Amino acid sequence: MKCFDMNQDFRIYKIRRDGTQGRQDSHSHPYYEIFYLINGDCTFFVDHNVYKLNKGDLVIVPKGDIHKSSYPEHGFSERFVLSFKDNNLDWLNELIGEQTVKESLVQGVISIPDKRRDYVEALMNKMIFESGGQDALSPAFIKASFVELMLFIIRCQRFEQNVIKEVDVDNMLIQEIATYIYNNYDKRISLDDISTKFHISRSYLSKKFKAVTGFGFKEYLINIRIKKACSLLLETDRSITDIAFECGFNDSNYFGDAFRNVKGVSPHKYRKNNEAI
Repeated sequence: MKCFDMNQDFRIYKIRRDGTQGRQDSHSHPYYEIFYLINGDCTFFVDHNVYKLNKGDLVIVPKGDIHKSSYPEHGFSERFVLSFKDNNLDWLNELIGEQTVKESLVQGVISIPDKRRDYVEALMNKMIFESGGQDALSPAFIKASFVELMLFIIRCQRFEQNVIKEVDVDNMLIQEIATYIYNNYDKRISLDDISTKFHISRSYLSKKFKAVTGFGFKEYLINIRIKKACSLLLETDRSITDIAFECGFNDSNYFGDAFRNVKGVSPHKYRKNNEAI
């Protein structure tokens, strides 16, 4: 899995994709992301949920969440992608409170009402325009537009009809399997165990899981375990060995190797540097 970072605190861009570009690699990053589908459709996998997105759908991706998007073989789709780090939320925290902001940035999909899509897209386009550095006021215009967008998203979240709870029904089985792994990462889990539990052949499970999530079965399990370990490393003073066992690794040396492979640093260095998840 790829772990991305960016050398700025805020970034927004518009991108067009079609079937010739295939599937996006699964990845994560230590900042938030807002994904808005302008037109077309795509399948979006985030953490352990699989969504079928259509025009006007907006996805909130919390920092550290594993995700990827894939597109149909025919036609094209356009999207806005807005990436931002915690310091961009300071003004919003002062206006409506940190707890409200925190609750708004959990993983989820919102269907923007038809009559309000032009409004959302105008805010996105304004931020892209000002990102070109029109004058000394551009940073203020970007900040104001971002806060306005976030307030609108929070308003939408408070109306149940805007919140998409249904997953992609075509991939319901993989959704169930990914959720099972996500909730039972600390237990011994094997491909054979899962194929038996969900009454699916081992080979079909392996191929289908990779196609939908972008991960091999074992790779996904390890990444979920590492994600949980990251939280424990930063939020507790427990020993690295204890954390390894709690997260499902039965060998602390193997845990160290797997952690370096995913995060690029040792567990000790990750904790010492207080790395973002």
